[in-house]
Amino acid sequence: MAEALARTRTLNRIPYLNVALFLATVLTTLLAGASQTNAVVPAVAGGALARALAGAGAIAVAGLPFATALIGILLSHEMGHYLLARAHGVDSTLPFFIPVPLGPVGTFGAVIRIRSALPSRRATLDIGAAGPFAGFLVAVPLLAWGIAHSEVRAVGDAVLETHNTGLVVLVRAWIAGEHPAVSGLQSFGDSLVTWGVQRLVLGKLPPGTDVFLHPVAFAAWIGLFVTTLNLIPLGQLDGGHVTYALLGRPGARVFSRLVSWGLFLAGLFLCWSWLVWWLVTRFFVGFGHPPALDEAPLDAPRKALAVLALAMFAATFIPIPVSF
Repeated sequence: MAEALARTRTLNRIPYLNVALFLATVLTTLLAGASQTNAVVPAVAGGALARALAGAGAIAVAGLPFATALIGILLSHEMGHYLLARAHGVDSTLPFFIPVPLGPVGTFGAVIRIRSALPSRRATLDIGAAGPFAGFLVAVPLLAWGIAHSEVRAVGDAVLETHNTGLVVLVRAWIAGEHPAVSGLQSFGDSLVTWGVQRLVLGKLPPGTDVFLHPVAFAAWIGLFVTTLNLIPLGQLDGGHVTYALLGRPGARVFSRLVSWGLFLAGLFLCWSWLVWWLVTRFFVGFGHPPALDEAPLDAPRKALAVLALAMFAATFIPIPVSF
């Protein structure tokens, strides 16, 4: 009886859902990575099973660089949260990955769930900032390696123009009957970090050329953009944890409202996609933050850490993430 009970407890401790979602995300990111490389299935002799195995192997090999880089960044981010939560005695789940069967990325990222009250503002800062810092430290070297292995091609000056896709601009163009030509090329915007890494690795590009990202560089770009979204200083996002720890509940709520208006204006005048994040954060995330058990202010080193986290948000923010 005791042995059976012990086996049952062991089975109950196995995070089946976490493992299943992780494996599903490995599959979807492999497929996404393979779609970026136009993987070719080799011709093999044999029946349907042999051809299927050859196709699966080709997809896995082609998609592995992208999938490994992206999952590595996301896992580092979430494990940063998890390990600091454990260090502060906070009950939290292991990461839940979110697979997306279709699309160029294959995932919506990963989350952990905090299941107990946060003991202090200091612990809130440590747990909230650990994820972005960990993901950032993994993403930047991968970005540099990926850019070093990317192609620089001639595309023409017109393609290199950054197209403002703010809602106001799009509505004005529609009213005026103007329909900008779409080249079929996606242009990924730069933050200070991505621009700086590209300049360090490749130097100044020749006129009329652009970088066609290696899958690892694309995965790092996505990982840094996920860092930006998580660090939006609002509500219970990672950035909201940081501002709550730094400013306290009243100050963090006021700051969240200002940031929300900033997202709204960015959607109007820079890129309409920021309106989506404004809607999500305004109506689903909210401005409030639950109190910690100890509301004592941060000491000077922790305040510096909070300011550094907010600076990382500014350095990774992309005004126009994607244009065509």
